[in-house]
Parts: sequence; structure tokens; C-alpha cells
Amino acid sequence: MKHARLSALTLLALSLVAPACAVGSAPAKPTPWVMTGVVRNAAGQPLAGVEVVADNTVYYDMNVVGKTDAQGRYRLELPHAIGTWRPYASIQRPWGDQVFKFTVYPDDDSAFQAQVGAVRNFVWRLQGKYGDGVLGQKVNVYSGDEKVDMNTLEFTFTPVGPLIDGSTGKPFTRRVTGSTIGDVPVGRYRVTATHAPDGRREALEVRAEGQDDYGASTVGTFRETLYGIRMELSSRTPQK
Repeated sequence: MKHARLSALTLLALSLVAPACAVGSAPAKPTPWVMTGVVRNAAGQPLAGVEVVADNTVYYDMNVVGKTDAQGRYRLELPHAIGTWRPYASIQRPWGDQVFKFTVYPDDDSAFQAQVGAVRNFVWRLQGKYGDGVLGQKVNVYSGDEKVDMNTLEFTFTPVGPLIDGSTGKPFTRRVTGSTIGDVPVGRYRVTATHAPDGRREALEVRAEGQDDYGASTVGTFRETLYGIRMELSSRTPQK
């Protein structure tokens, strides 16, 4: 996505209340020269302070930027310029000593004519399929010894506290693929691991990034890295 927010052609649009996109109302009709809509979380609750962008498909440095109000609504006034416009949105949330930025995807990402206008609603989801990828994050898995059977290695994640969007997560067990586990919602988890080298599942010892000692369980979380938001876990067979 091409943003040059300090460019002279960048247009900042303030969040305005648009009755046509009120939460719970009938589907809104587009207004010429306006992009409007509502941003919600996966539970359907409105999200305030989400940055919404209408990006011009012709000019590299022309975009209209606004933020949602307390009801999750936004309204972007579009200039009378050539080209079509595409919708984008992002949200930032603190996590530990870092701030994570997430893309929030629209219900319709197609370009539209400014003179027609558009209604584009967005939903922030922490996991699940989107296009050819997934919305959740990766967990990198390392083996503490060669006895760990990576082909049968499984980790169980039990949320400790709310997920980054404030929702309550559920425990889940996931098989390692290669050396990663994908599509994990950002949160803090108590983690255990097992493998089944002889067809019978056996408990392993685990540790999370930054920890010196292995144990029957560990508490791991996510951090922003050069490769994106990641959690790192290691496992080994019990040491006698």
C-alpha cells in the first residue's frame, strides 16, 4: 500500500458521524465523493480510533486519511480527482513493551469511482483465512534435542488473560508444520508439548523465548521482530 502521508497531495479527513452507516441500521447507500462505513471487531463491536484510508489508484502520493469515532464510524470526503480509490485500514494496540500494528480488512476491497462513492465496512480479526493467507501470527518452533519427533510434535496453547483485541481466547492444540505453527491469535499462553515417536503420545519439556530453563509447561507471548509478530518456543525430551 502506497502512503506518503506528508506529501502535499495527501488529504487528511477528520472522522465525521454519518447517519447512513449507523450500527444496526439498514445497509447504507453510497454518497458521491464520499467513502464511509463502520469498523468492528470479530464480535461485532465498534472500534474507535482505527485509521481508515482511501488510496488513489493513479497518483502515488494521494490518499485521504481519517479515524473512526466512538461508534466505529468514519466518513472520508474525496477530492474531485482522476482515478479510482481503494479502501485500507489499520489498528494499533500496545502489547507488553511494544505496539503492534494490524491490517483491518474491508468487506469489499474493490476500487470505486469517487463520483459514485462507496460504503466500505471493516472487521478486525485475529485469525482465520483471508485470501491466500491467514490473519493469525506464526510461532517458531525449535528442538532442544534430536530425540524430539518433529513429525508428530504438537503444542497445546491455553490463553492466560485476554487476547490483544480484548476477547477471551480458547485452548487449542496444533501440529507443527515444518518448524512453525501458523494462524495463532496474538495473546499470552501457557504452553505444553507432546510427541508420539512410537505411536504413543508422550509429554515433552518446553521453554519460551528469553527463558533459561525447560519445564513441563511454559508461558509464551508474541514480540515484533524483523520478520513480523512472532512467538518462539523450544521443546526437548525430559531430562533424567
